[in-house]
Amino acid sequence: MTTPKSLALCWLALILLSGCAGLAQSHESPRVSLVGIKMIDVEIFEQRYGLMLRIQNPNPEALVITGMSFKVEINERAFASGVSDSAVTVDGFGEATLDVEVASSLFDFVEQLRALEKRHGQPLTYRIYGKIRQAGSPFAIPFERKGRIGGPATDTPSDETIHAT
Repeated sequence: MTTPKSLALCWLALILLSGCAGLAQSHESPRVSLVGIKMIDVEIFEQRYGLMLRIQNPNPEALVITGMSFKVEINERAFASGVSDSAVTVDGFGEATLDVEVASSLFDFVEQLRALEKRHGQPLTYRIYGKIRQAGSPFAIPFERKGRIGGPATDTPSDETIHAT
């Protein structure tokens, strides 16, 4: 037999859960794209690169980023990974750039050189994916973007062209 108290608790739980589900569906993930790459340091076992990322907020509310973790693939192979605790605020329907550092292993670097030899001047493809941490939220926001390094841009909205320096 259910008591009015337990019935009220069940209704409260349902209301709270439905509110959270609606909140998650009403916001789009930010678009994070690779704008530039530069070599920072080369050691025997690790290489460090500077990446410039463009973060676009497709939502009306400001996005207050407190950190992020991400990975970069080039030509469908692991290239580098990184984390950043840089704080940046992206206005609603706005964009911002963020400079971050990534590390690549010797193995990943050699694999990329081998793949580059086989490409013979063709554009390289990239994929960047990870999670953004937002101020005041325990949940991470996932993101993923694909594009090209060098060569002509394509018409697909998820593809972009960047230039390495």
